[in-house]
Amino acid sequence: MAFNDEVDQVYLRQEKTVRRVGRTVAAGSDWAAAANFNIFTIAGGPIMVTNLFGHVTAVFAGANATPIVSQTPAGGAAANMSVIAVAAAFALNTFLVWDGSLTAVSGVLRATAAVGHSQATDSVGTAATAESWAGRIRIVPGVIRITNGGANDATGVVDWYISYIPLVPEATVVAIP
Repeated sequence: MAFNDEVDQVYLRQEKTVRRVGRTVAAGSDWAAAANFNIFTIAGGPIMVTNLFGHVTAVFAGANATPIVSQTPAGGAAANMSVIAVAAAFALNTFLVWDGSLTAVSGVLRATAAVGHSQATDSVGTAATAESWAGRIRIVPGVIRITNGGANDATGVVDWYISYIPLVPEATVVAIP
C-alpha cells in the first residue's frame, strides 16, 4: 500500500462527531404529543460509538420528558440501547449522557449540570457500573431514535450528539432534522 493510501486509511478511521439540533416549538417540537423521533441515520457500514449525549438548550417548563434511546437496524426491529429514569426537570445546559451500558441498572440517561461524563459514579445501582465506554459500542447501519417514555412537554429542546469511529471507509452518520 502506498504511503498516501495509508494516510487516507488513518484519516478515515478518525473519530467524528455529528450534531442533531433539537426542534423548537416553532419547528414542531421533538417533545410534543407522541414525541418519538429519529435523530441519526447510520449508513454504509457499521460504526463504533464512542459517546452519545444530549445537551438541553431550552428548559422543559412543565412535565419532564423521559428519553429512551433505541436503534433500529436496516430491515430489523427496534432495540433499546438505554432505559429510562429521569424524574426531575432537565435544567438548562445539562447533558443527558448515555453511558454505553445496555443494562437496566446503568444504561440510564441522567441530567448532569454542564459536565458530560459516563456516569461511572453517578449511575443508579452498584459500583459495577464502571465506565462502559471502555468496551465501545458497535452499531450496524440503521436509525437511532428517541422514544419519550414520560410526559410530553413541547417547551424543551435537546441537541443530540454522537461521536463515532467508522469501521469501514463507507460508514457515515447523518443527523435527521
